[in-house]
Amino acid sequence: MGVIYITRHGETEWNAEGRIQGHTDVPLSERGREQAQMLARRLSTIRIDAAYSSDLARAAETARVALGERDIPVTFTEELREYNKGVFEGLTEAEYREAYPELYGPSMANDLDFAPPNGETIRDTSARLDRIVQRVKNAHMEENVLIVGHGGSLRAGLVSLLELPLEANWKFAMHNCSLTVIYTYPDNAVMHLYNDTSHISGAVRAWER
Repeated sequence: MGVIYITRHGETEWNAEGRIQGHTDVPLSERGREQAQMLARRLSTIRIDAAYSSDLARAAETARVALGERDIPVTFTEELREYNKGVFEGLTEAEYREAYPELYGPSMANDLDFAPPNGETIRDTSARLDRIVQRVKNAHMEENVLIVGHGGSLRAGLVSLLELPLEANWKFAMHNCSLTVIYTYPDNAVMHLYNDTSHISGAVRAWER
């Protein structure tokens, strides 16, 4: 059995402003760095054998902080990047609704094949995440692995690991520096914890005391 620990990057200024980030390389804010430190404390007693991260700065810095003093190389990869949101990147929802009114309705529909100009569809991103998470799962079947990425694309990774239909992409939410835990087996994957932020809210679960 392997265990995959999945976390979204810490908060950025664009997160706080409600701006769409996608492939735009936005750094962590001070709040985001604080969240990453809280995550590091949460993970400090857990053995981590390998780590993978999106190569975008907000995820890469979260990964480095979360691992603390561990001497573990991180594999940084474009495959774990967020959805490419094309012309929507840098805009708030209200701003792109005004700038691209003809695209707003389609962008809000549950359409696997919609992509903003110069962007990706959910189907495209799901295929990309399927490749990386299945490769990680199969390469570390007896190890503990940390994956650091982005809210949207990590949902696609969960859909792949849990063998859910692609439409399940719309059934998940993931907060900054939350923790999701998946136990992996040769023929299965089981979610044991999802989107937990108790290390940030200050709550401590009884079974972790």
